[in-house]
Amino acid sequence: MKKTRNILLIVFILPALVSCNVSCNQQGCGGNDTSICIVSWNVQNLFNAVNDGSEYDEYKPESGWDQQSYEKRLSNIRTVFGYLPSSKQKIIVLNEVEGSDVIEELIKSHDVASIGFHWFACTSSENQSVQTAVISSMPIEHAYVHEVEEGLRPVFEVCIETERGKIFILAVHYKSNLGGSEETEAQRQKAAGVTAQIARVLEQENPGCLILVCGDMNEECWDNRIMGPDGPLKASGSFSPGFWYCFWKDQERSIWPNGSYWYSGNWRCYDNILVSASGSDGAGLEFENCGVIFKGILSTADSKPASWNRRLLTGVSDHVPVWIMLK
Repeated sequence: MKKTRNILLIVFILPALVSCNVSCNQQGCGGNDTSICIVSWNVQNLFNAVNDGSEYDEYKPESGWDQQSYEKRLSNIRTVFGYLPSSKQKIIVLNEVEGSDVIEELIKSHDVASIGFHWFACTSSENQSVQTAVISSMPIEHAYVHEVEEGLRPVFEVCIETERGKIFILAVHYKSNLGGSEETEAQRQKAAGVTAQIARVLEQENPGCLILVCGDMNEECWDNRIMGPDGPLKASGSFSPGFWYCFWKDQERSIWPNGSYWYSGNWRCYDNILVSASGSDGAGLEFENCGVIFKGILSTADSKPASWNRRLLTGVSDHVPVWIMLK
């Protein structure tokens, strides 16, 4: 299995965001709270209005995509940021963004100043129209891009410094089912195998570290191919050595909606945040809670995801955010 680790230099510090005068009773102010909220969300094709040739056709000027349309997209996504659970610190993994310019414009705004997103990192894969980004209210120590194979999106390793130790985020966006689920399964398996290999190395180099696999896996934990007993990312509904904790599988939790993506008349739990066993070992940061954000502009009148409509400039995304809380 080919494995490369390329240091990513696209890590920005944006201290200017803290200049906004915000009182501490607003969302995002910490007080004595020690919680950290981790969110994973596929925002459905967030492109700016600059034509650099890599966009999908519907997001090019000749298709009517302009600055005003782009600003509407940014505004809707910022509104969803206001729905995030209250916590002292926040980390968000975003799938399907065009690149670092879009992320900087998204968070460099008074609308999200109270959240305190001062750091972000974004992939820059030349053969991909959409990238994966991690934005954080805490310092990013490093960001590495692990290539899988040509044509597949990489695994994005981001290390974040917290007051209770490091969090290693493995941000992923596995191959979609377009072309058939069985026909594309091997590509998801390969990417998941690289993810598992990276996690093993991190655990060897940092014993007891907390690792999170976050992103759109385009496969449900119930399918038991990637996350089953014989899969590369063995997942369980409880914390057990050798397994990843998957909140979708936790029968002790009642989560609604019971998925993050609506397809063919059913909710699918494609978006996930897998937690390593150290998330419940009694030391450092511990898993506390989880859920799905599904309200306001994220939901249609018939309780389906309010997908972004390029023609009408309405909606937000065909996916809804999932989250976990650490304390």
